Amino acid sequence: MPDWTSYTLSDFLMFSPRVYFRLIERYNQDLWPLQLILIAAALLVLIPALHVPRARIAVYPTLAAAWAFCAWQFLWIRYAAISWATSYAAIAFLAEAGLLALWSGTTGQADPAATRLRQAGGIGLMLFGLLAYPFLALLAGRSLASAETFAMMPDPTATATLGAVLAASRKTPWLLLPMPLLWCGFSGLTLWALEDPGAWAPFASIAATLALLLTPAVKASRFR
Repeated sequence: MPDWTSYTLSDFLMFSPRVYFRLIERYNQDLWPLQLILIAAALLVLIPALHVPRARIAVYPTLAAAWAFCAWQFLWIRYAAISWATSYAAIAFLAEAGLLALWSGTTGQADPAATRLRQAGGIGLMLFGLLAYPFLALLAGRSLASAETFAMMPDPTATATLGAVLAASRKTPWLLLPMPLLWCGFSGLTLWALEDPGAWAPFASIAATLALLLTPAVKASRFR
């Protein structure tokens, strides 16, 4: 019997770094300049909506469309060609899109100071997914041809979703959070196995989300 302790994460991968990032490059080339259009559309919808309570209902359909597009164009059509397990991830992304589309965005009672901090942190996390993520390719020593952008790629989509949902909801939207968090964990481990320097970004998204979720509890404990 094989000794499982001798295995590493890279032993479970079905593709090499060259194959994976070449897949992203060809994907970006095929759909260029849709990346810029999707980022601009997200900024035009999400930023005003987060500052106008009655307009926050627009946040969830926007995110739902991004998850559905990413599931269809990248996970199902392209990524599944080099990793059969990704077809299941595409189904999970579509399920998340359905949850986002159905989410009412109801508000609840929350500590105002904690809510303000969560909103500011959520907006920062959302902007990280929308504007900073494409440039992580350069920091990782790759070209912008392999840049990951919102609605096109899962990582920035999950990160921007975590930030936008936290910023838009006074009541913690627990149903919407597991899938983005799980994907960030999965992607971080995949990039780590690929020895890509950008592996820290999905883990940072998880850490930032958990810190923002814990903020109300921490503040409340001070007054007990």
